[in-house]
Amino acid sequence: MLDYLQTMLDLALRKELQGLHFWATVYVLVVLLGTVWHVLRVRRWPSTQGQLLRLGVREFAGPALNPADQAYVPDALYAYEVAGRAYQGRELSVWKVSASGILRGAAGLLPARVKADAAGRVPVYYHPTRPHKSLLLRPGVATVVSVWLLMALVAGFYLWRWWPSI
Repeated sequence: MLDYLQTMLDLALRKELQGLHFWATVYVLVVLLGTVWHVLRVRRWPSTQGQLLRLGVREFAGPALNPADQAYVPDALYAYEVAGRAYQGRELSVWKVSASGILRGAAGLLPARVKADAAGRVPVYYHPTRPHKSLLLRPGVATVVSVWLLMALVAGFYLWRWWPSI
């Protein structure tokens, strides 16, 4: 194993494709593993009742010269209380979404998943030791499975491309 890592390091230092591909794959897998770890932790966050103050889509940055280039992001504002202390949150999900052009409607996918009652009350999921960090949408099992599948795809592509030379 160490020999293979050394070989990939040597190839990368010589700017050969297999070495660069290997280390890029390792990097992406480490990032995705960190994502899985974060999502699993967020799934255990406690919840409290909050009040939805604003929910929708807003323009991201200033107006673009070409309307098709204008970016849009989900927009939320909600108030909640933890241990007698009031907080306001803006985050909807662990996923960060922005969209432009004909995909503008994709920015509205997350706000559409928020379920408020008639009085505007919503469940708010907050970090147990840092309650100022919160979300309106708890990641589901599909999120975890999606990230694991993405990891398999990334690793599988490397193996598919370089298997005979491994």
